[in-house]
Amino acid sequence: MGPAALLPFQRRVLDELLDEDALCIVARGLGVGRILAELARACATPRALVFLVNASEQDEADLQQQLMQMRSGEQADEAARLRVVKNETNAAARGQVYRRGGLISVTSRILIVDLLNGVVPAELVTGVVVHNASRVTAESIEAFVLRVVRQQNPGAFVKALSDAPEAFTAGFAPLEKTLKVLGLRHVHLWPRFHVDVQQDLSLEAAPVVELRVPQTRSMVELQQAVLDCLSATIGELCSATRLLDPESINVESSLFRHFDAMVKRQLSPHWHRLSARVRGMAGDLALLRRVAELITAYDPVSLLEYLDALLLSSRPTAGAAPGPAASWMASDAANILYAVARTRTFRKVAREQLPPQTQTQLRALGLPDAIVPVLEVPPKLALLAQILDEIGVANSTAARSGAAAGPVLVMAESGRECRMIRAFLASLHSHVEFDVPQGGGGGAGSRTERHPRVMVDMLRSFFRWKAQATGIRAGGGASAGPPASDAGAQRGRPPPTKRRRVRGASAAGARLPRAPAEALEQETSDMAAELAADEPAAPEGGSGYLDDDDEWAAALGAFDESFGLLPGSETVLVHAYASRKDVLRALQPTHVVLYDPSPAFIREVEVYQARGGPLAQVYFLVYDNSLEEQRYLSAIRRERESFERLIREKATLVIPVGDAGAGVAAAASPANALMHTIAARSQRSARAVPGVDDAQPPQPPRIVVDVREFRAPLPSLLHMAGFEVVPRTIDVGDYVLHDNLVVERKSLPDLVGSLRSGRLFNQADAMTRHYGHAALLIEFEVNTSFSLQALGGITADIAVGSITSQLTMLVLAFPRLRIIWSASPYETVHIFAELKRGACEPSIDKAVAVGQDDAAVEREAVYSQAPIALLQALPGVTRKNYQLLARAFRSIRDLAAASEADIAEAVGADAAQKLHGFLHAEAK
Repeated sequence: MGPAALLPFQRRVLDELLDEDALCIVARGLGVGRILAELARACATPRALVFLVNASEQDEADLQQQLMQMRSGEQADEAARLRVVKNETNAAARGQVYRRGGLISVTSRILIVDLLNGVVPAELVTGVVVHNASRVTAESIEAFVLRVVRQQNPGAFVKALSDAPEAFTAGFAPLEKTLKVLGLRHVHLWPRFHVDVQQDLSLEAAPVVELRVPQTRSMVELQQAVLDCLSATIGELCSATRLLDPESINVESSLFRHFDAMVKRQLSPHWHRLSARVRGMAGDLALLRRVAELITAYDPVSLLEYLDALLLSSRPTAGAAPGPAASWMASDAANILYAVARTRTFRKVAREQLPPQTQTQLRALGLPDAIVPVLEVPPKLALLAQILDEIGVANSTAARSGAAAGPVLVMAESGRECRMIRAFLASLHSHVEFDVPQGGGGGAGSRTERHPRVMVDMLRSFFRWKAQATGIRAGGGASAGPPASDAGAQRGRPPPTKRRRVRGASAAGARLPRAPAEALEQETSDMAAELAADEPAAPEGGSGYLDDDDEWAAALGAFDESFGLLPGSETVLVHAYASRKDVLRALQPTHVVLYDPSPAFIREVEVYQARGGPLAQVYFLVYDNSLEEQRYLSAIRRERESFERLIREKATLVIPVGDAGAGVAAAASPANALMHTIAARSQRSARAVPGVDDAQPPQPPRIVVDVREFRAPLPSLLHMAGFEVVPRTIDVGDYVLHDNLVVERKSLPDLVGSLRSGRLFNQADAMTRHYGHAALLIEFEVNTSFSLQALGGITADIAVGSITSQLTMLVLAFPRLRIIWSASPYETVHIFAELKRGACEPSIDKAVAVGQDDAAVEREAVYSQAPIALLQALPGVTRKNYQLLARAFRSIRDLAAASEADIAEAVGADAAQKLHGFLHAEAK
């Protein structure tokens, strides 16, 4: 099946990209992947060398599939496809790939190293295509790549695409900043309300039936309880720290995934100084938002299992120091949340209230004999079954009249929801009946209840999981005490923007028994443990395979009678939104059911129908008056407001003419700045300063940088400032400023991890042994508080877990080690310029040879990067013996399969014992 034809507006988007270098921002669902495929098709030719950067593995797989569909018999050239370059490919092989031309997807870190080392033939580079351009910032590696490509080949094109308009509206003039980083002067905006888009999609609109599903009473109570927990946590967090903006941090905004990034952005400048309690509350907000999503996404049993897992994970394990407890778990709202979640799954009763036959039936099903299964079926599932029956009748009528009838496609948000839907539909007509006491029991009679068998099986699996979790926890960890009731004051407030619809939830919640969640969970654990103790072992039977030929023949005959290929009109396919691209065109359904609302997929349906898709009906399901509905409407509103802001910003956009990046780099060159500074201090004219007015510009100062440092923004900023950045694999230090000065850079997280693991002491020892001057650079992030810890955390005594104490011991152990404190990578650039003042340039060969044997071969040209990094992290492997292992064994697999004697021949008995013992240790 060939690729689908482009719609007129998609063809115009492609023509604009082909005509000029520009940033194209398209609304989600309008086919940015299809546009990228057509652009890639034009670039995938041996006459050009085009790099695709910032593409995920899923993007690469989808693009490869589309290019394969586009290739005809005459265009079977090897270059007419997408080549993917990863860490497993060494430098020599990468150079051959680059010289063959075509379209190459490569990680930004590999590409920038190859550009600086000359592995990429710069004169052959035709251009760069930047996917997911919203992730490109001034400090990103992609910006570094584009700047080097333009310097080495000014004629190369740059084309960028994105389908995330919200990312270009955060902060001050984000669109203008992104265009400057990309080196582009044009931006094309394609929202859903674009005139051309509306005209194309309105020609063949599919009939849509919107079904607003009412929530059950328990779902409303769960929703209100989560909102109360969110409100209490937000209020407590804002009281504990004044770093948050109270206007943007509220309950309504906390229901969306961008809220986590917003909180992190506001707290990140002081994150390392915040207490564990404040950090925990910031994480609790994301956790509670996840619970709010699961109320409508999960079935009752799965939701109860998730809440049980939260309670179990909050308890300290045996021998572990208790961490800060989540305050929301000790609130009345949390008690109601757990109580309602359990009530809609099962309720505990006295055994004498159940009929004997019901107790026997429960034990036979693997359930406790003192419960009454409730198993509330999600309203959407029940409605979905009715919709499928209606579609079945319509397809049967269409088949009798000779009309085309295709499969039914059901789309859900996650893979777990898809599994739930498949299991429910597969056992739609299989039920289990129970005789349960009428009302509250006490001799009031009994009634018969029917429950889907799949949910009964899920309840049995829940109790088995609970028994295992109880057995694991029995060895340690005291359960928490009775929770306090201190967060019920917010009850009675309806969800944001929904006040008039959810009244009464507070009163319903107030009537619930406020049993502590810990007590209810312990009661469930006791029932599960009792059930596991009384449950007999599974009988030993045969292998389950058919051994006799007659049995095989009988089984095959029964299979032919009962099974076969279903016609498309009787096929129901369930997929997740993120499972595969272009699912509509691949399956050709005539009916689509959107189990969860998704603006992006709704537009995919519109595009599919505009191309002539055979859709007869589209069903749109959403819970009425729910958080799900609010998230859907807010997502549409945020996208529309983002495009409106981008349109206004585009009208007043100011972009300098010419190569702004080169001008900034020249003006910020530390060599020129240093010459002018010396001239000003000596009160002489500029002509007296050597090199200022010479016809030959001064050579840029050189810094040898370890290739692993290119994940950080510092190498990019050094190159922007005019330094010659030479990427090499060096074993000692990260930055070699001259032959007698090496610098080891540590960010705050890396500093803490290196101190705790002891790796920093080994690095300091190597630097002080091989260099006359060694420095430890502690670098803070941009807009981060320039202090290691709060004043209250500094003590006069030495503490093992204190960062300041560990740094003190490091300095005492290595007196020649100097510590450099830098407020940001930009400040580090100025520090390096001062350290290189008057010094000779470093020797690249010496920097690479330090710490290696004389016979060592340059690693990046011979070995793959990822296995070498893994090898160096293993016990018993050092900087001196890792190359011996690399020569003796071709791969990590060969090393793991080798005996201890074989390893000892390469590295000696002691190292072999440590390495072999680690590789063959049992994971208990």
